[in-house]
Amino acid sequence: MNRPRSTRRRPVRLGFTLVEVIVMVTIVAILGAVVASSVLSRQAEGKAQAARIGANRLRSAVQQYLVDAGLSRPGADFDLEILLLRPEEGGGRNGPYLNSADHLLDPWQNSYVIDEGVKNFDFDIVSYGELGQLGGEGPEEDIRQ
Repeated sequence: MNRPRSTRRRPVRLGFTLVEVIVMVTIVAILGAVVASSVLSRQAEGKAQAARIGANRLRSAVQQYLVDAGLSRPGADFDLEILLLRPEEGGGRNGPYLNSADHLLDPWQNSYVIDEGVKNFDFDIVSYGELGQLGGEGPEEDIRQ
C-alpha cells in the first residue's frame, strides 16, 4: 500500500546545520563588539570623572594649606607633596592635608600638576589625561579644576 505523501514520516534531524552555527556565531560576535565598545567608553568617562573629583579634593587641600600659611596663592615653586607633611616635618600648621600620596596621582597614575589660574582666578589643579601629556581630546583631554 502506498501512503499519501502527507503522512510519510520525515527523518528526525539532530543538531544544527553549519549555516545555523555560522549565523549564531556572527550574531554573538556583533553583540560582543557592541557591548565591549560601550563598556570601554563608560570606563574612560568614569576615569575622567574620578580625575575631576581627585583634582577638586587636591584643590581644597591646597586652599586649606594656603589659609594656614597666610598666603593668597601658591608660589611658582609650590610642591604638592608639602600637603602630606606634618607641621614638624615642614608642612602647614594643621597638616597633613592629604591622607595618602595616592591622592597626588590621577586615575592613570600620572601626577597632578598645579598651574596658574586659567579656569580659576588663583590656581588650577591639572590632570593631563590618559596619555599624561598637555592637550588632547576625549580620554586624553586635560582636566582642570
